[in-house]
Amino acid sequence: MTLMPEDSCDRLLDGCKTIATAAEASDATMWEVFAIQSYGLEVEIERGRVSLAGGGGDGGYGVRVLNDGRIGFAYSAGLDGAQQMIEEALRASTLVPAIEGMELPEDKGSSEVDGMWDPTVDATTPEELMEQADFLLQQVEELDPRAMVVGGGVALSSHAGALLTSQGISSSGMISSHAAGIQVSIDEDDRITSGWSSQQSRSLLQDFTPMCEEGVDWAVMTRDTIEDGGATIEAPVLFTHRGISSLFSNIFCSALRGEKLARKESVWSGKEGQQVMADHLSIIDDGTLDGGSGSGTRDGEGTPTCRTTLIESGILRTGIWSTRDAAEQMEKGNIETAESTGNAGRGGHQSPPITSVSNLSLSSSAKRNTREALIEEMDEGFVIQSVMGAHTANPSSGDFSVTSSSILKVEDGSVVGALKQAGLSGNLPSAFSDGVSLARMHDVNTMWAGGSIIIPDVMLRQGIRVNPS
Repeated sequence: MTLMPEDSCDRLLDGCKTIATAAEASDATMWEVFAIQSYGLEVEIERGRVSLAGGGGDGGYGVRVLNDGRIGFAYSAGLDGAQQMIEEALRASTLVPAIEGMELPEDKGSSEVDGMWDPTVDATTPEELMEQADFLLQQVEELDPRAMVVGGGVALSSHAGALLTSQGISSSGMISSHAAGIQVSIDEDDRITSGWSSQQSRSLLQDFTPMCEEGVDWAVMTRDTIEDGGATIEAPVLFTHRGISSLFSNIFCSALRGEKLARKESVWSGKEGQQVMADHLSIIDDGTLDGGSGSGTRDGEGTPTCRTTLIESGILRTGIWSTRDAAEQMEKGNIETAESTGNAGRGGHQSPPITSVSNLSLSSSAKRNTREALIEEMDEGFVIQSVMGAHTANPSSGDFSVTSSSILKVEDGSVVGALKQAGLSGNLPSAFSDGVSLARMHDVNTMWAGGSIIIPDVMLRQGIRVNPS
């Protein structure tokens, strides 16, 4: 038994053709029909035991029409309302301004991307998923009898999608996903400490032990608390890949969107060709990464995905674009020329495509050491495993103010204990402009800390203020 029927892609394409027939008979100049079907299984863990096991499916159709430069969108769960969908999309198009020069993409072929579908994930049974959850509970208890999995679980999903357009694009495919995560707590001596860890892969996960070890380790390390004076200081901070991912995503992913750069809404607006990061750092968006969380042969508009260097040796080269946003910003005169970088993402059939990252990676041409070596090199500073409040960061300025209860203090190159809590603030682009070191990346599957963000541990030597509390 499998989650996804073998003929799912064919059925979705046939459904797209039904809606396309209605679109062809309408006043739409161009049209695009998207379809998706998803199935999933999930086992949740709460307070040391399985609390919920379930599964389900979702799917439907979304249509975008283009009429005299005006875009309209509508969606439906099924095909009964195909004609109504087209009519609603056309009505919606009359309510928005025209984008002069806007056209849907022509068929330019597709990228070659491997590792997106694992039939063993699709064939995993509820009983096997339950066994995985039981293993997490047992493994954590074996690592430390005081530790308990208070939240998390395991999940798998299968997705089939199809895209059909008036411009000759006809595409379909399937992707799989297997994920696990645990919140580990130790409640002892009237004090609760915790640690979080997770894994995600397009293929069937094989080894949960490192994830369990990480969760338990942070629950243990944060128990040895020390008193700190409480004065705000600027100090070197080593963010683990989990600790930096949310800030990196909320600030840099937004700042690198082409329309944000063009509208002067990015901290890097007007800085193309200028140094914006330390000269050994580069940021690449790669929608063709084999098995990548955000990979695919085409983006949400049918444009082939590609590998785009956004920041090279610290210099801002370009931003990411969808076809629509590129056309709109050129029409408004905010940028002279722009074209899609294959970064039109879809959240499902109920929303039109928007510009979004695929797999965004941070790399360095400088020597990279282990986490332990970076701590020794730091001499005096802090190690951060997680932060709260990253969503409040400002991508237009790069400023942030967050808190952390997973923070270790370093003295003389060694961890001397944990703080109960601390506030952290600063400007992330400024902090990345100099004095930055990246750790070695051992296993890419453990680094999907932000979903589609691939990032190692990062040590920032300037621009981060720490306020122990």
